Amino acid sequence: MNLMLSDKRVLWALFLGLLLAFPSLWVGLQLDDYFHWGLVTQRSQVLQTVSPASPYGLFSFVDGDPARVLDLMNLGLAPWWTYPQVEYAFWRPLTELTHGLDYSLWPQYPKLMHIHSLLYFGLMLWFGLRLFNKIQGESSAWVWAMFLFALSYTHGVPAGWLANRNAVLAVLFVVLTLSSHHRWREGSCSPLDFRSSIFFALGLLCGEMAVTAGAYLFAYAMVLERGPFRDRLFSLLPYGVIGAAWLGMRALLGYGASGSGHYIDVLQTPLLFIQVLIGRGLDLLGGLFWVVPPELGSGLPEWRRLVFLGLFLVLMWVAWPLLKADRRARFWLLGALLCLVPVASTIPHSRLLIAASLGAAGFLGLLLQRWRAAGLAQSGLPQALTATVAGLLVVLHLGLSALLLPLEMVSMRIVGDNYLNRGAESWDLSDIPKNTTPILINPPLSSAGGYINGVRAYQGLPVASKTWLLASGLQPLTLTVLNAHTLDLYSEQGLYDPVQEGVLRGPQAPFAVGESVQLAGMIVTVMEVDNGVPTRARFQFANPLTSDLYRFSHWNSGQVAPCTLPAKNQSIQLNVDSAHCAQP
Repeated sequence: MNLMLSDKRVLWALFLGLLLAFPSLWVGLQLDDYFHWGLVTQRSQVLQTVSPASPYGLFSFVDGDPARVLDLMNLGLAPWWTYPQVEYAFWRPLTELTHGLDYSLWPQYPKLMHIHSLLYFGLMLWFGLRLFNKIQGESSAWVWAMFLFALSYTHGVPAGWLANRNAVLAVLFVVLTLSSHHRWREGSCSPLDFRSSIFFALGLLCGEMAVTAGAYLFAYAMVLERGPFRDRLFSLLPYGVIGAAWLGMRALLGYGASGSGHYIDVLQTPLLFIQVLIGRGLDLLGGLFWVVPPELGSGLPEWRRLVFLGLFLVLMWVAWPLLKADRRARFWLLGALLCLVPVASTIPHSRLLIAASLGAAGFLGLLLQRWRAAGLAQSGLPQALTATVAGLLVVLHLGLSALLLPLEMVSMRIVGDNYLNRGAESWDLSDIPKNTTPILINPPLSSAGGYINGVRAYQGLPVASKTWLLASGLQPLTLTVLNAHTLDLYSEQGLYDPVQEGVLRGPQAPFAVGESVQLAGMIVTVMEVDNGVPTRARFQFANPLTSDLYRFSHWNSGQVAPCTLPAKNQSIQLNVDSAHCAQP
């Protein structure tokens, strides 16, 4: 450790990683952070869940209870199309305690909360650099790996978004588990290592990302460690027991995911997971090695995945001499690839690659060292291709990734400001009567009702007793008034985005024509569908649309503006940048 502290390269890697994370201090609270603040402080409408062995229930917003989902929809904290049995409830008690500290001691000082997060991020980087030193040795491969890991853009959202702190904490314990396990297998005669087992258990209590420790431990036993196969297999037994106990307790306490299009519980719906694994896995692979943020996938053509696969095969061809000769390279690569399997259970995003970035940095560090030492292809076209691939990797991982890292750090602020914050703050509810329900026709995301109320409550702005959001406004909407109590909404692309907003209703729970949702004061009937997603719905209100009990508004370029509905049998077109509402 003293040697590492005296090595300026280590300090530079650590300094650069933290420097590029510095913009996170201005991210503030975003999206789920407002739920967490409301649950800890009890100063918002967020309904407490029944979350056994969980201090605050921060990660159990929907718990599979249809009655609670109905309550959330009536309040407008969940949209009308939420699947009644939807569940994504995660057991992260240690992470919750760190958030409880934030929202109890300095609830109005987000910068202190982000400094708190950066402390864990710095520890994750530091122990990661130490792990590379232990496995790579005093070599240029260690130096390459240090900088590749410290500058990885995949760290941006976990370190920059408070609600994703669980991933940083989990990977910190993944690194500590692997480091302790390596020390045990390299130098101890003890049949068990309690320290690494404790680190693994603590990681699981921080977040599901810690299961990736199993990927690296398996790769270590199968590839890196020498000795009888039986002994290597036995070394995994303590972790298997801890993992099984964690899964059992998680199920017993009622945690898991079902009915969601974002989170797929491998144990509950294995066939659905297998269906999405290859596609999601290839998007994650492209993000890990070729620095294409997986969250951009929905905006890219489908053949992008074939490109990612082809590029990876080229990389394997270039690295083949290294993989044949160096067990460390095989270990890092296998561990990184196995890390992609559990995180493919949700929508691909760069933040899911934080654990895999450890193995990718270790593998690429060895590859670049070998390339610089002329240990790969040495002549002709193979040499030129090898030099091209190696040069591209340097540009992508030390250049582009470093540029993306601060952008990823503030990305949640950018999303929040564009889709939520300014509109939530601009919505004038100061003079709204107590019994009047504000209705926002076309927010950018129709699932943003709870976030809007959270922003307003945190900022000390008036919050209505309930708020209804009717449809996603990212696509053009046609609104038609049918009679005094009823209006229709139509969008060819769907009234909500099944990909971006699928967290509350997955493809396994499609809508059917004629299906209705009855809320307290409003009935929504699905009139047309496309692949299970409503494209036309009829909204029947208990009182006349012109009643003082409703106040209609629409989204206008990041602001919320009053909306005067058209006359009977008249229609208007609405976009997120509509400057008016009364005229077509």
